[in-house]
Amino acid sequence: MLPKVLLVCLLDLIAAKSALGWNHVSRAKFEYIVSEEPLALVAFVAPWTEPSKALEAEWLAATSQTKTALLSVDCKAEATLCQEQGVISYPAIRVFDRNEKVRRYKGTRKASAIVSFLNRAVLPVVSTLDQNNITEFKSGDEAVIIAYIPEEEKTLKAAFVELASRNHDKFTFGIASDKTLAKAVNIQIPSVVVHKPKEGEQEVLPGPSGINALESFLETATAPSIGEFTRKNELKYMRAEIKAGKSLVYYFARTSKDRETYRESLKPLAKKFKEYLNFVTVDAVEYGHMLPDLGIQDTGSPALAVFNPMYGQAFPYDQKKITPETVDSFVMDIVQGKVQP
Repeated sequence: MLPKVLLVCLLDLIAAKSALGWNHVSRAKFEYIVSEEPLALVAFVAPWTEPSKALEAEWLAATSQTKTALLSVDCKAEATLCQEQGVISYPAIRVFDRNEKVRRYKGTRKASAIVSFLNRAVLPVVSTLDQNNITEFKSGDEAVIIAYIPEEEKTLKAAFVELASRNHDKFTFGIASDKTLAKAVNIQIPSVVVHKPKEGEQEVLPGPSGINALESFLETATAPSIGEFTRKNELKYMRAEIKAGKSLVYYFARTSKDRETYRESLKPLAKKFKEYLNFVTVDAVEYGHMLPDLGIQDTGSPALAVFNPMYGQAFPYDQKKITPETVDSFVMDIVQGKVQP
């Protein structure tokens, strides 16, 4: 008779071969790993659904970039386990920490975001910065928030620590108390600075601030030039644009590579129109049902439309090539009334 551990491994290998690249674990292995590992990220999936298929490549890529346990569970094979974990939609990603309760992963379902989340998870809520580590620290995440606060500024420090506690799963936070560090980069002290190393940009909030002002600043300063439209933020986008009087520029594409290429090429244009438009990319596989309402025929090719949520007006883009120049021209035609909804 085979030893129990060997039998479990063999069953997992058999399951993996039939899972189109997923390496799903059994209940026994799931329970063992989440009880033994200090941190584990688990994707509960329905492999036949399009959102789960879209996650597969990203999950496997993330697995190869981290030593943290990344597991996946097939909710058809382990229906009872998924029900016990409160899974009602797929994929559902949960964080298992031996020191905390189980919590939901709230980031995007991309390898880079998953790896960044895991890197943050092993850091303190607020890191202490000095001349030896601040340069490397600034480049450690897509958004790094540093408070330049002297030791005597107790109130701002307490508010910043509270801000970090609320947002530790999304961003990296550090405090620099040495005044020479602020002086070296021409930052007024006290100040809170959001560094975005990939974009080569930073936003500064000078002077003492309370938690509400810090939260508002963080939300604005960390917003990407072109965001990704997801189930987590779709209502937020709609409400924010109605409140701000902005229109949304949707770009639909089936692959993450197409969406990333669009983000890089259209970023200058998004910054140019940021007071009036909010550019977002949309997974056409997951959100294909939106296309008809925007006047777009689903041909499988990338598509673009401008939508005004305040008046419910949609302006579908009907040209084949989507470039910064053609989109710029299209937006100006809308503004001048040359294109009708």
